[in-house]
Amino acid sequence: MNDRDPRVAKHYDELAGYWEQVAESPSKAELLWPAIDAMLPDLAGRRVLDAGCGSGDWSAELVDRGANVLGVDVSEQMVRVAEQRVPDAEFVRTDLEDGIDHVADDSFDVVLCQHVFSHVGDLTTPLSEFARVLADGGDLVVSTHNPVHDYLVVRDESYPSVDDESDTEARVETGPGSPSYAETERYDITWNPGDDANRATYYRRPIEGLLSPLIAAGFEIREVREPTPDGSFARAYPEIAETLRRLPATSICLRATH
Repeated sequence: MNDRDPRVAKHYDELAGYWEQVAESPSKAELLWPAIDAMLPDLAGRRVLDAGCGSGDWSAELVDRGANVLGVDVSEQMVRVAEQRVPDAEFVRTDLEDGIDHVADDSFDVVLCQHVFSHVGDLTTPLSEFARVLADGGDLVVSTHNPVHDYLVVRDESYPSVDDESDTEARVETGPGSPSYAETERYDITWNPGDDANRATYYRRPIEGLLSPLIAAGFEIREVREPTPDGSFARAYPEIAETLRRLPATSICLRATH
C-alpha cells in the first residue's frame, strides 16, 4: 500500500477554510506547538522553509520572529489562505514527494516540517531535498505521527478520541491482513463519515523507519520530544489530560542538523 494518492491534497483543500480552528485546539496549540517551539533556534534574520505550511498558522509566527519565510504545501487552497493571511511570506504549491527543484542549494538556515511525513510513503526524496537546501549546520525541525500511536490505530482499526476532538468521528480503513509493526503501511481515515466526509491517506512506519532515512540523508539527530501534558496543561484541560495520559503520545518531534 505505498502508491501515491491525490486524496492528501483534496483532504487539505477541504480543510483550508477552517484549519486555523483545528490548529488552535488544545492538543495542538498547547502541546504540539510548544514542543516544536522549544527546538527552534533564534529566527531573527534566518531563512526558513515551512515545508507543509498549511494555512500559514506557523508561518505567521516565524515572520513575527524576524524570519524570511518560504512556505510550501501540496494543497492549493491552503496556499491561497496562507498568502492572504501572511503577506510578508512567500508561498508556493509544492508536492514534497516530487522534490523542490525551484529552491536553490544551501538557501535555508531552518526547515520546519510539521505533520507531513505521515502522508508520505517514502521519505527519501523529501529528506534528501531538505539536506540539499539547508546550509551547513542548518536545523531540520520535524513533527509527525508517533509510530506507536499509529500502529495502535492500524492494529485496532480505531482512532482514539481526545476530548477537544470529540465531535469528530473517524472510520479507519487498513490493508488486508494483520499489520506488521516493522513495515511501512498505508491506511485511510474517513473523518466525519456522512455528508461532510473527508477522507485522507496516511502511512504508518516503525521508529526505525522514521529515524534511519534521516540518518541516511546525512542528518544528525539532536533532540527528540514526545509532547505530553504537564501540570499546567492538566490544570487547564483536566479531561483532555486524563485521556492523553492513558495513550501513547500522538506526535513525535525531532530536531536534526546537517
